[in-house]
Amino acid sequence: MVQQQGIVKGDALQKLGSIGFIVGAILLVVFNILFPRAADPSNMQEALKNWGEQEVLTQVCALLIAVGVWAVMIGTAGVYRSISAGGAAWARLGFYGIVVGTSIWTVNMALIMATAGAAANWVAAPAAGQATAYSVAAALSAASMAVHTMNIIVFWLALVFLGIGMVLSAVYPRWMGWVGIILGIVTVAVVGIVQAFTGETSALQLIFMVLALLTTLWVLVVGIWVTRRAW
Repeated sequence: MVQQQGIVKGDALQKLGSIGFIVGAILLVVFNILFPRAADPSNMQEALKNWGEQEVLTQVCALLIAVGVWAVMIGTAGVYRSISAGGAAWARLGFYGIVVGTSIWTVNMALIMATAGAAANWVAAPAAGQATAYSVAAALSAASMAVHTMNIIVFWLALVFLGIGMVLSAVYPRWMGWVGIILGIVTVAVVGIVQAFTGETSALQLIFMVLALLTTLWVLVVGIWVTRRAW
């Protein structure tokens, strides 16, 4: 059976996908804004103290950011499903990449939640136990950062592939695909690869926050565009 090209009005996956994009974008914007961040991310002690003192907020934000990413993944399933010609191979590759990126993102958020708990234990630990408690929190934080960097590379590279599929298809406006491609390339090159070798700095954190916000707004625009055609 040949899959129909385009967005079919009333199609359940397209409707779920449009909701996924919109809900995911809202969750990502709101809980990234609320997420506690240290002024200097390269200062691990300051960052851990910040998370430890705001343990519950950090864990809630991490959990709901993960939910937001899951919602976006559902949205990309709708995009992949709608492209059966032209850029179908690219869209499929992009969607599979998003699935892998979402898995990495989920692990990253789980590590952040564990790190916040360990940091809270360190903050509350007596003087005799602070060194041990800090070493546990620092180890979890280092693992979280490594996963975060890999997540940036995988997830935004997948957006490049998905964008190529959108550009080559006759389903989506070409500008929409090009925006996804540009955001993906810039984020991987400027943030992901650089951060992999230098670690996170205040400048890289700021650049990533801007690019992540622009990507989230792009996701919201795609969701609204699909909603108008699927519902």
